[in-house]
Amino acid sequence: MKAVMWTDTFQILMMFAGMVAVVIKGSIVVGGLGKAWEIANDHERIEFFDFSPDPLQRHTFWSLAIGGTFTWTAIYGVNQAQVQRALTIPRLRDAQKAMWVNLPGLIALATICSLAGLVIFAVYVDCDPLTLKNIQAKDQILPYFVMDHLSFPPGLPGLFVACIFSGALSTISSGLNSLAAVTLEDIVKLYVLKNLSDEQYTWISKLLAVCYGLASIGLTVVAAQLGGVLQAALSIFGMIGGPLLGLFSLAIFFPWANKWGAIVGHLSGLAFSFWIGLGAYINKPYTWHPPLTVDSCSEDVLAYANLTLPYTPAPPPSAYVFPLYRLSYMWYSAVGALVVVIVGLVVSFMTGYTRPSSLDPNLICPWYDYTFCCLPKKIRRFLWCGVRHDEVEEVIKHDDKNGSVVNPAFTYNMSSVNSDATERMRSKEAEAQKNNENHVEYATAL
Repeated sequence: MKAVMWTDTFQILMMFAGMVAVVIKGSIVVGGLGKAWEIANDHERIEFFDFSPDPLQRHTFWSLAIGGTFTWTAIYGVNQAQVQRALTIPRLRDAQKAMWVNLPGLIALATICSLAGLVIFAVYVDCDPLTLKNIQAKDQILPYFVMDHLSFPPGLPGLFVACIFSGALSTISSGLNSLAAVTLEDIVKLYVLKNLSDEQYTWISKLLAVCYGLASIGLTVVAAQLGGVLQAALSIFGMIGGPLLGLFSLAIFFPWANKWGAIVGHLSGLAFSFWIGLGAYINKPYTWHPPLTVDSCSEDVLAYANLTLPYTPAPPPSAYVFPLYRLSYMWYSAVGALVVVIVGLVVSFMTGYTRPSSLDPNLICPWYDYTFCCLPKKIRRFLWCGVRHDEVEEVIKHDDKNGSVVNPAFTYNMSSVNSDATERMRSKEAEAQKNNENHVEYATAL
């Protein structure tokens, strides 16, 4: 994992270097960022305040704000690659700081990429390379710009290629490492090969990483058919990460959930999300885009392109496509998470829900204490739904000497907790520990 972290650090620097070079050169060609912004705005490429509530519209304020919140919460909250990065930090507070430090870096990278797109559009605003068939897909416009305007300094196109591969490798390396680690710890060590040496487990982990890498290469054929790179990535994150976020939300926020609700809910969320995503891929609903022109191309460019403008028929009406297939890909994560929670709760109540009073209160997040902190204590206590949050002591302890966290549970003010409740909880914990020891002895005897 240490190697992955250091390669990620180097690769992000390469990504910033490549994109900054594109923005600077594009600004020089166009005449400044202000001019590029003006051109993009005049050609309907900038929309900030589209408040349409239609979920079928590809990009609106609500789809980006609400749907994007679900998507990025899944990426940063329950994605194994991101969680594994956080676990490399010994102290909980330092891991939280790392998350906050990551935020301005992510905003900066997204801003630079957006500015790169604006200046490239301004450069080719009236001489579109895609219409000229100089490129075959929209994703090729960035390398085309590099070869067109940045090929004169030796080595700069190579820097740009390294930038692209760095962005891919930083994600792939951490993802493969996470998949191999989870498979090894949760499957191989528990059910397949239980008593091997650390060296043997290391070789198995490397073999798993190779297998997952080959599978990833095979899946690129599928990803290439999902549209643009960004849309394909966010669609896959939504179809997989949304149900996973719903599974964790079901367990953390709803004390009545049981294992059957979690299993059926998660499978239902995955099936529903993939149904929508695959349906959209097969039916390909029409999406309107602002027009592109070649009106300002020189005669030499047009002659070299041997251009014959194709006849573009009227787009098929979207009413013939099932409405769910026309759902914006930004809503995939939110829909998947909601399906998991709803189905999980229904199945839990049908199969015998978990009694909240029997749960360890450290496992349930009392979000209402933070969201509605101004409400009277009686009302907030009612919102606990029977979970014994009043018996929770302040247990987060940081050991400054070795930088470890003794028990990362929720912190509460225990001034109002009576000693009888505390003693009752301690006795229950002692009894549970004794029962666990008896089970271990019985299993050993067998």
